[in-house]
Amino acid sequence: MVSNVQKALKLDAASAPDGPDGSKAVKKILSGSVNIAVGVAELRNQGFGSGHGQASAPSGLRVRHARLTVNAAVTWCELILDTLSDPAAPWRKPAT
Repeated sequence: MVSNVQKALKLDAASAPDGPDGSKAVKKILSGSVNIAVGVAELRNQGFGSGHGQASAPSGLRVRHARLTVNAAVTWCELILDTLSDPAAPWRKPAT
């Protein structure tokens, strides 16, 4: 689903248009953003999240892991929300 969202908003490396969005560096970052969102979901699904109703609290993760995960999720969400609100975002431009 994450990759579908990024594709629809032209935030995936394959459909990034010419210009800054299509630069090699930005494409690397966009590819990494998919991995961020997928990694957060995988961590939650491995039993470290609180949404699956485990009988006991998960152990092993430290505060640094929590901060990494939260900040990574915020980064991805801000990218999506900023792109949705940007009047010059690539997804608003008609295909040529």
